[in-house]
Amino acid sequence: MTSLKNKSDFDFIFEKNNLKISSGEFVVLLVFKNKHEINYGFIFPKKNIHLAVNRNFAKRSAKEMLKTLNPEKGFDIVFLVKKKIINFDKDKVKKNFVELKRKIEFCF
Repeated sequence: MTSLKNKSDFDFIFEKNNLKISSGEFVVLLVFKNKHEINYGFIFPKKNIHLAVNRNFAKRSAKEMLKTLNPEKGFDIVFLVKKKIINFDKDKVKKNFVELKRKIEFCF
């Protein structure tokens, strides 16, 4: 599992995404690959999640969710926040990522 570093990697996922899944305020864009590796990236802007503590919690939760996936093939994934989260609830965020995981596993 490696993180996406370049703007070109993110642009590729936005252009060629095979699957778009959402749960609550979070959206996932996926591009399936033949190699058995997972590349991930986050777009959690400060204007949508104000506190750094909460942004970091969301990133940790997403990484934890990715570690528990067992796909047959690899993929590139980008996590987005589509709207402002006013009342950040950690339990709700975890439930959103559990639902995203269920939806991603259903597609494999």
